[in-house]
Amino acid sequence: MGEISHFLVTFVLNALWQVTAIAALALVCTRLLHRMPSRFAHAVWIVALIACLLVPTATVLLQGKEGAGATAAFPEDSQANRLAEPATRVIPVSFHSLSHAVAFSPSILRSLLWMYSALLLFRVFRLAWLVYRTWRVRQLAYARPLPTSLARIVERCVKLFSVPRISVLCCAEVLGSATLGFRHPVLLLPESFFTNEIAADDLFSALSHELAHVRRRDFVFNLLYEIAYVPLGFHPCAALIMSRIAQTRELACDEIAAGMSPSAGRYARSLLHIAQSMFSDSGSKSNYALGLFDTNTLEERIMNILKTCKVGGRRTTALRLIAVCLVGGVSLGLSAFSLRVSSSNNSAELEQFAGTWEAKYQGTTFFTLRLKLTNGSLGGTCVHNARMALVNGELIPDGNEFSTDKILETSASGKKLLIKIGDGNSADVIPLEFTLTATGQGEAKVIGESDSGAPPQKKPWHFQLVSVTQ
Repeated sequence: MGEISHFLVTFVLNALWQVTAIAALALVCTRLLHRMPSRFAHAVWIVALIACLLVPTATVLLQGKEGAGATAAFPEDSQANRLAEPATRVIPVSFHSLSHAVAFSPSILRSLLWMYSALLLFRVFRLAWLVYRTWRVRQLAYARPLPTSLARIVERCVKLFSVPRISVLCCAEVLGSATLGFRHPVLLLPESFFTNEIAADDLFSALSHELAHVRRRDFVFNLLYEIAYVPLGFHPCAALIMSRIAQTRELACDEIAAGMSPSAGRYARSLLHIAQSMFSDSGSKSNYALGLFDTNTLEERIMNILKTCKVGGRRTTALRLIAVCLVGGVSLGLSAFSLRVSSSNNSAELEQFAGTWEAKYQGTTFFTLRLKLTNGSLGGTCVHNARMALVNGELIPDGNEFSTDKILETSASGKKLLIKIGDGNSADVIPLEFTLTATGQGEAKVIGESDSGAPPQKKPWHFQLVSVTQ
């Protein structure tokens, strides 16, 4: 499995549980804010979406960095070009020690990769299609003289919301008012808005809602959220987060628009009137034009408008900060506890490494690997000098004390074997890369980086197969 494929599978595997945890945490936080204005809950769901994308990505990057060898740090000795630290202090806490390896057969990994790639491609094409439909709707919109009453309402709304003057166009493709555009937003109105079919109060409420979107720049942010959702489209909890973002976005705009109306009750009645006129017609609208009834939660929106939202000053700010920081902080912490993909190797591939291997320095054995194949898994122990020194890029024994470590994990790929060794009680893990060079011959080195960025061990240890494990 290639590096990119491995990263994708790792992303999906960790996103399955991390996104679920983040969504559950966001639900709890929004419960704390249920009496607060909807913009607070909207912020929590946005943070949750960002966390759903960043946490699995951070997990992949941390595992990639660990796999590249950033697991050992060797301090320099200013008196001599050598290192002399106990083996238990040479290797710091490993990221892998906080993660759990999960083995899959190559066929399962390939199937998972193909399924995710197909879904990812589908999400990309869907996003492109929606953008095209929005562009098409914009192209079909046309300028039309505004009736006197509508022109006055537009002028009034622009002044109330302190937004730049926007273009008002007529479009038969939309059922209700909608906004679209980046730098120069456009307000699209159906043909019925240019007649006397809609009451003045209803027109004011509809335009107030749309200008609230313009002031909040919701069209731009919504597009960014959809882009972030593309790699997460396979997860139902990510879909839940997106629906809550859309829902709280509309609720927040309702609250702004209701504040501009003479009363919340009048704004709520206007929503009902517009809904009745809209759904009595048929047609389609662009998914990217932010409209008055995009989330199809009219009942909840009416109840939210009529409720009394009390903003408690410092208490409100504290609750908002707690909710956002809780989602963000816990989400970042989830990246340290992850699942690692480990391809399950067949017995024939692992059998070539089974046996007792010895490495010598100046004729004396200082590192012994005992690898044994049991139930299709390669394990064993290793005995090595407790202290090592780095001299001219070569790790050599320093002292006569020996220590015994367990082989915690092995993963084979062709003639290479990645071995993780440790005492099993601490978080310290030493990764070795063992390579077969000839029959009964091999070489190994610690894969890590020094503070300067250079590999700590340039010269590998040479091993000799002394016995074959039965």
